[in-house]
Amino acid sequence: NPKFTPVNKSPVMSKTIFLVRHAKSSWEGVALRDKDRPLNDRGYRDAPVMAQILASRIKGPVRMISSPAVRAFTTAGIFRDAMQVSEPLVIKDSLYYGDEEDYLAALREVDEQYQYAVLFGHNPKVEYFCRSVKDSFNAEIPTCAVVGFTSEIDRWNDLEWNNLQYKEHFFPKEL
Repeated sequence: NPKFTPVNKSPVMSKTIFLVRHAKSSWEGVALRDKDRPLNDRGYRDAPVMAQILASRIKGPVRMISSPAVRAFTTAGIFRDAMQVSEPLVIKDSLYYGDEEDYLAALREVDEQYQYAVLFGHNPKVEYFCRSVKDSFNAEIPTCAVVGFTSEIDRWNDLEWNNLQYKEHFFPKEL
């Protein structure tokens, strides 16, 4: 009678991803480079409201990664403060200069201690990302929108377009 030894398999931990398109920026100061454009009044109004919605969706440690553009990392800073995230904000040039593949690559680099990751970026890259996932979300993504995805993977490095699923979205004007 052979002895039965149970296999100790841990359950798959899902990963939750949120993409945030930067809040509304200002076109005043024509001499500014695109990368240096600040938020406008509406951007400063929308970001804390959207941050509270995002905070209600995150139930653990979160890694926040932003484009280096002023409008993106200012949005990320407002979210970080409103959500009382103590972890430092990570700035990634590829979220400004790259494409949706760079957004996916940034997620693959997230440390395993995080179940949640939030990318702060730009259109059209945010829209391209949304269209690239298995169950694509094909819509115009307004400024300060939050779009959520899940993936049933153990490690961030295993993230692929075909194992990412659209979950939900929140648009400022719909609130």
